[in-house]
Amino acid sequence: MLDDVIRRYIASYNDRDIEAMLACVTDDVVFENISNAGGSMRLDGKAMMRQVAEVSGNAFSYRRQRLINIVSGNGKAAAEIEFEGRASVDLPNGVRAGETVRVRGASFFEFRGPLLCRIADYS
Repeated sequence: MLDDVIRRYIASYNDRDIEAMLACVTDDVVFENISNAGGSMRLDGKAMMRQVAEVSGNAFSYRRQRLINIVSGNGKAAAEIEFEGRASVDLPNGVRAGETVRVRGASFFEFRGPLLCRIADYS
């Protein structure tokens, strides 16, 4: 069941379906994105996650996460993820509009009941 929620969340992300993404998380979800390229972000709550999802979705003309592997148990999961996207605007990390970004990373998920209460992406 936990794996299914993660797969739904990633599919919703790929489809740019913000409502479906948010249906997978608790109201007080914590989302963290930590990048080796510098910079990190932490969002607290579904409302903040919605705002960032609406803005960040426009930063890429194309984007896709691919689930490589997942291990889950005891209300937690770890997943190996590949991301590929084409920037539609110049990004703060130096990526220029039109450039393709490919990143491999790991995402960690925590559950409260059937929903995600914490998502931490590392790349």
